[in-house]
Amino acid sequence: MIEHNGNIISRDVISDLHTTEFRMMLTLMVKVMQKIPEGSDILFLTNAAYIQNFDKTPTAKSANPDLIIQCIEEKKRHNSVGVKIVQYHKSPLLIETHDRATEAMAKTRKVFHQKNK
Repeated sequence: MIEHNGNIISRDVISDLHTTEFRMMLTLMVKVMQKIPEGSDILFLTNAAYIQNFDKTPTAKSANPDLIIQCIEEKKRHNSVGVKIVQYHKSPLLIETHDRATEAMAKTRKVFHQKNK
């Protein structure tokens, strides 16, 4: 979800059968940074500490280096981009986002299984 001045201005959900939760999160971060006007101040809320390293140069041991590199490049377009770790159960936005992602994944799986019967 994208919130601006207390108003939700966009709700994006991605789902894929062949990915991980963290790849989906990083992919969505790239998409949001591309979508929001240049020079913006962006704060991503998450309960996943892994995402804090979205702007650290990947090493040989880094997971998802391709997406981290994209995040680093997109971050350059903005005034500031940060990540705030929040407790899941204390954030209505995280709860709603989780519910929407769960619904999207259920739909993706259903379509996949219907096609492969």
